[in-house]
Order: sequence, then C-alpha cells, then structure tokens
Amino acid sequence: MAPYNPVPRTLWDLKSSGLSTTLTVSGDSGSHLIDLLDVTDVWLSVYVAGTATGTTPTLLVQLDVQDPDLNWFPQVAKTAQLTSAPNYTSASAGLHIAGTGSMVLPRWCRVAWTVGGTTPVFPQASICLTGR
Repeated sequence: MAPYNPVPRTLWDLKSSGLSTTLTVSGDSGSHLIDLLDVTDVWLSVYVAGTATGTTPTLLVQLDVQDPDLNWFPQVAKTAQLTSAPNYTSASAGLHIAGTGSMVLPRWCRVAWTVGGTTPVFPQASICLTGR
C-alpha cells in the first residue's frame, strides 16, 4: 500500500465516462467500479449549469460502496437533493471527515444518481468523485 498522499485526484467523472451530461433518468457509473485502494477521503461534487425542466424535477447523487463479500452499501455519502438549476451540491466521506461522513473506505465504489419528477431534464450536469 502506498503512503498517504493528500494530493487530490479525479477518480471518476460523468463527462469522461462517456455517459450523457444531460440527465433525464436515474443511473450509475456503470459496470466499471471505482477503485479506492489508495484513497482515504472522497469528495462527491454535483453541478448543473443548465436550467432544469419538467414538473418538479429532482436530482440526488450518492456514493455506494462494496464490502469484500461483494455486498453493496448504498448512500454512504449522498448530496442534498437539487430541485432547480443552475445549482450545486456536494458530500464527503473518509477517515479525515468529521461527523456522519467519517468512515474507512472499502476498495470499491460506484456513483449513482436518482432523477425524479415528470419528464425531468437536468442539462449540462457535472458529477465528479475526487479522492486523496
């Protein structure tokens, strides 16, 4: 295991993943699991630059982690729900995070998002997971 290196790096982001940056349905980071082997803290950031449309559109983004027995633990970190755009929110988890976000991070995780409302559209969405 590498020594603790507090330099932040992007672990996953929506734009580089090849997924659409216009969110209209719920989804996740896909079959590619995100490796947290050398990470002690994560920051999950969400920014929607465009104007949300639809009837009562909502967007919630979360970090799910997997234990060594391949069981998923959902929402170990979750953002506040966005209801309009442009808007932003974030959440953190890890060894150096105070409060409910304080935890030992396991090896694997995924980013997931839930889109709600009637015909919701969140254009120009940015979802990033940064680790250190």
